[in-house]
Amino acid sequence: MKNLLKATLYRVWKSSGVKIVFMITVVVAALYYMCGNMVAGGSIDAAGAGSVTGLGDAMILWIFGPLVTAMVIGSDFENKTIHGAIGYGRGKVIVNDMLVYAICMLVLTLPYILGSVLCLAGGVNMEGAQMTAVSACMDTVIRYNETYGVGKVILTYLAFACVTVGQISICVPVAVKVKKPVIVTAFGFFFGMITALLATLASKVEAFQNVYKLTPYAYGLAEVNLDAEVSDLLLAILISMIFTGVMGLVAWLLFKKAEIK
Repeated sequence: MKNLLKATLYRVWKSSGVKIVFMITVVVAALYYMCGNMVAGGSIDAAGAGSVTGLGDAMILWIFGPLVTAMVIGSDFENKTIHGAIGYGRGKVIVNDMLVYAICMLVLTLPYILGSVLCLAGGVNMEGAQMTAVSACMDTVIRYNETYGVGKVILTYLAFACVTVGQISICVPVAVKVKKPVIVTAFGFFFGMITALLATLASKVEAFQNVYKLTPYAYGLAEVNLDAEVSDLLLAILISMIFTGVMGLVAWLLFKKAEIK
């Protein structure tokens, strides 16, 4: 298992595709904060501020997250490298894939988290850029003042990262089932677009809301921010971790019965 994990991480580290995705994410995150600051300063008007949100993590991570998931998992099937890994046992293969997936998603959130930290450290003024905030990253810069402790800020970032891992984990069983990176990426992008519709449905259908609140999709900016209670942030982390585990279980059940060609 340890050797399998090392081999997979090495393959991801050497993957030019993953490196390109990460570099693009860094550039887009930098543009996001730069444009946010321009909105705050008035250089970009309210009409243009809506376009800035397209650079935010809520959009970008739902594009690149499924893509990286497909590169890590789906490509194993497409390139036939799964035959070498399956000797460790199908259960261990899925555990390995889930660990690598989680690591990749956490790394993918870093450009936005570190961008937020740098803005805080540099005292960048984002007052007036509220309309560009799509997650805790930009929102933390806007809300932050001396009344918030460092521990609360770190916990907020951690909750954001864990929720992101949990939300995109739905792509893992899809990658195991369809085995096609292009389909996984398309599914992830489409599903990311309809998450807002799920929130609307949950607000109107009580039966669905009871299920919805047990998923990471119920934890958006309104629930994960500096003003949230510590218990609520911890709950968001716990639910996201459990949901990710459930997606791993679904992936294992699919892989257990899959025919490997």
